[in-house]
Amino acid sequence: MAFYRLVQTHQLYDGFRCVVKAGRVELLVLHHQGQTHIVDNRCPHQGFPLDRGAIKGERLFCPRHGFGFHLTRGDCFQASSCTLPIYVSAYDGQWLGVEL
Repeated sequence: MAFYRLVQTHQLYDGFRCVVKAGRVELLVLHHQGQTHIVDNRCPHQGFPLDRGAIKGERLFCPRHGFGFHLTRGDCFQASSCTLPIYVSAYDGQWLGVEL
């Protein structure tokens, strides 16, 4: 596994979102209701980017088809076979990152 620095922790605020590359993976970093979430930036249904998706409660919605994915579990109400990859946050000093 390798550690990838994504953003500095002082940059995080409610509503923060950014797309970052970690190796070959394109990740979406979100800070919502005091929690930071790192998810795959592609909808598992058809690969559409999720960075412009709306967040309602604990769900991130795909802007293309409206599928809603739970931010901490990745499950989808509309299609049980679609699960959004969720990544565990890791820290290196003032950096938020992920180990892949």
